[in-house]
Amino acid sequence: MVDTKATSRLSSVERALTMMEVLAAHSGLTVTQLATRMGTGKATAFRLAGTLVERGWLVKDDELRYRLGPGILGLAAARQEVDLAPVLRPILEELHEACGETIHLTRLDGRQIIYLDQLVSPQPVHSVAVLGSRSPAHCVSPGLAQLALLPEKMLNWVLAVALRHYTDDSPRTADEVRARLEVVRDRGYAVNVGAYRPDVGGVGVAVSDSRGMPIAGISVCMPTYRMKTMDLEAVGDRLTEASKDARHRLQLAQGN
Repeated sequence: MVDTKATSRLSSVERALTMMEVLAAHSGLTVTQLATRMGTGKATAFRLAGTLVERGWLVKDDELRYRLGPGILGLAAARQEVDLAPVLRPILEELHEACGETIHLTRLDGRQIIYLDQLVSPQPVHSVAVLGSRSPAHCVSPGLAQLALLPEKMLNWVLAVALRHYTDDSPRTADEVRARLEVVRDRGYAVNVGAYRPDVGGVGVAVSDSRGMPIAGISVCMPTYRMKTMDLEAVGDRLTEASKDARHRLQLAQGN
């Protein structure tokens, strides 16, 4: 007996893959052009393209043409030739010893960051993330640091949705996020004081590749009350040096 539901799901997956393959070869197609090249109805192409836009796999411009979106680029960037965590662990350990706070290694994935590695603070009050879990990039220091390196088109996609606010310090509009990113670019590191969780903050930097694209984030995470007595500029300077070291280590690991 044929499982019609499974067949329908497979058919939808095949159409989605076909649509992305078509756009990879012919960037900037209208829904009519997509339907023609895919051999499907216009309504079907329209529904499928809309779903892929929501997920970030496609973007639609002002002329109603579809192109591959940042979701595809993020997936490609996620395919690392080198496993980040073991290569950068010595840097995390140095920061952990110097700062005495929780150290996180993250990677930007669309509008969120993913936690790849951490060293937990030995102090009684500290913050812990679950490896593999996510946080909103616009509300945490390593996320802001990595967003600050994105090309304008990719950043526009990140900020093209209603931004959820989690605390009173969460940025609520795209303009607020852009203003924070300007500060990050000026000083070279990001500072978050309770924008995601009210009692947790941090200082973060991005690690970039040879094109200047973010490939990782490194951050020092701590309770906000301890941030008041900490020299955040000194932490930022230390992280900036760690970022340079991380980039060098990754280049060596990749044979560049």
